[in-house]
Amino acid sequence: MKKLFPVLLFCLCLFNSAIGQDLTEKSVSDSVTIDEITVSAFRFEKKLLETPGAISLITLQQIQLNSEVSIDQLINQTSGVYMQSGTMNTNRLTIRGIGSRSPYSTNKIRAYFEGIPLTNGVGETSIEDLNLLTFSKVEIIKGPASGYYGSGLGGTLLFAARRQQGDVAEGSASYGSFNTSRQRISLQLDRDAFKHGLYYENFTSDGFRDNNQTDRSNLSYIGRLDKDKHHFNLLINHTGMMAYIPSSIDKDTYQNSPEKAAANWAATEGFEDYQKLLGGFSVSSEWKRNKSSQISLFANQYKNYELRPFNILKEDSYYWGGRFIFEKLLINQKAEWKFTIGNESFFEKYNWLTFENNDRQQGLLLSKNRENRNYLNNFVQITLTANQKLIASFGTNLNTTNYKYTDNYLTDGDQSGQHQFKTIVSPRLAVSYPLTINQRIYTTISHGFSPPSLEETLLPDGQRNNDIQPESGWSYELGSRGTLFPGMYYDISAYYMDIRNLLVARRVSEDAYLGINAGQTAHPGFEYSLKSNFLNSSEIKADISHSGSFSPYYFVDFIDGDEDYSGNELTGSPRFSCNSALSFLVKRKYTLSLNHRYTGSMPLRDDNSIYSESSSVLNFIGRYQKQYGKVLFDFGVVVNNITNEKYASMYAINASSFGGSLPRYYYPGMPRNFNLSLKAYYKF
Repeated sequence: MKKLFPVLLFCLCLFNSAIGQDLTEKSVSDSVTIDEITVSAFRFEKKLLETPGAISLITLQQIQLNSEVSIDQLINQTSGVYMQSGTMNTNRLTIRGIGSRSPYSTNKIRAYFEGIPLTNGVGETSIEDLNLLTFSKVEIIKGPASGYYGSGLGGTLLFAARRQQGDVAEGSASYGSFNTSRQRISLQLDRDAFKHGLYYENFTSDGFRDNNQTDRSNLSYIGRLDKDKHHFNLLINHTGMMAYIPSSIDKDTYQNSPEKAAANWAATEGFEDYQKLLGGFSVSSEWKRNKSSQISLFANQYKNYELRPFNILKEDSYYWGGRFIFEKLLINQKAEWKFTIGNESFFEKYNWLTFENNDRQQGLLLSKNRENRNYLNNFVQITLTANQKLIASFGTNLNTTNYKYTDNYLTDGDQSGQHQFKTIVSPRLAVSYPLTINQRIYTTISHGFSPPSLEETLLPDGQRNNDIQPESGWSYELGSRGTLFPGMYYDISAYYMDIRNLLVARRVSEDAYLGINAGQTAHPGFEYSLKSNFLNSSEIKADISHSGSFSPYYFVDFIDGDEDYSGNELTGSPRFSCNSALSFLVKRKYTLSLNHRYTGSMPLRDDNSIYSESSSVLNFIGRYQKQYGKVLFDFGVVVNNITNEKYASMYAINASSFGGSLPRYYYPGMPRNFNLSLKAYYKF
């Protein structure tokens, strides 16, 4: 199977989430009308077909079909997007190769949940903690979106909150391999102007590796009030996570005993224990003379205790801010003009302390630090729709970013100081034009940037790294989307990204990195997506989809110390990947879905001396629905990695060796595993 590129394999998702009788009346064929879905990216509020730019959708049907799997399996169904998952709390998301060198987290990708940033002050994003059932859709903008969303060099993820329709109670329980269980309870109330949704989830698992236990809970509230031409939204989400850390392992252990944890992490029984509280409030208003506005306020609190082999880390952060948008629409007989002006202000306080690890007990203080991170994004955008054909958009973003570091542990002198970057201007131009009634072509030119992370702004001895600069680049793209014939949807694009001041995190010790600007990378690529509803009868409906990307990224000019890696392939990004899916809905009761993911090999070191192996993972989802009165029951079975493929679900790029040990590149993927679930929906 490794030698075959799956051209027409398997599943377009189809589980429908309308409740009660409404659910059974929908079909898998809804998924091929994806071009009819309205997207909110760049505040176009137009159909996906008409939107100028590389935007992919994860629909409500996909979310609900994949509700019992990890979020990386859902994200990886999108071409050009690659999410690696080492454990439940160690993930790395890349878009078009951007962020592939981030050590243990997602960087250079921005994310918003109903306008609330999920990205902190240094560009790190965490989406793995979110409850899938609180989403109605996910829009993925590929490439810089700085004209409206700021510093996401690789792209931006927009999570739309689930909308309440009717009074519904829902409960579910699932159990699977490695003592994995999940319980969910939700209550939705629809009182005309007032809509409320309360969602609770608890997830526990022993994991298939040593020192891999996880216990996570989510509690979310989503509320909406419609009053005349004003819409008030309130979102609150709390996450509690206790997760042990098996870490990465060397090649010998990966091949022979993948269930083992890294020896040092196993010996200390390392873990992290954190709490997150996210809140946001927004008001959207429509005013006279085609004017509108949106005001969003948000805040986030995070506290973490992490036991590590080399020390104990305590950290907490608080960030708050707001987004303010004003729009004016001008309409005449030939054209429609939309003018947008806005601001996003972000303020964060981050505190961290490290202590000696004395046989798992807190020892002497090693460091005590505080950093204030602030940025301002001011943006304008003009959108033209001419003769209901040509759609053109021009926007620009002005960013100012400032870090203020305070050293509160003065035994080696005061290293405090301020680091302010120059104002960065990032424009974006996008045009879309119809080829036929059902097909459009688009092109974009955009600029993006990514600020250095905390580790990259400090030298290993704690002093400020004054020479570090943001990574920036230009993206050029040409694409087309639409329907080839009824029931067949396509989306293709070719792009080129030119990245300058490449940020490199050079590991100099087990817990220290040195950030440098090392050079330039080129990101040429081609992406495609095909979806078809090839059966549509009263007894059986079926969808098939296939998407993939060809991405031969490489270093144009990359000098790291005495080493010259110019011309080498970009580390941590596969040259080829594809995803195929096939789904059946039989007699409106039975859902059968297969999903196949192929990931090509990739270099694990900058000198290209070591490559990963390609992987081919096949998953199955089956569901049966039965209604008794007002209660709809849903029975589900999930089989992941049907062929029991041995693969790595995440890699540590440029892994170093300390104390004579072998470099640890590999986070083993899970072997074949199962999950059984039972859900009940009750419509009041």
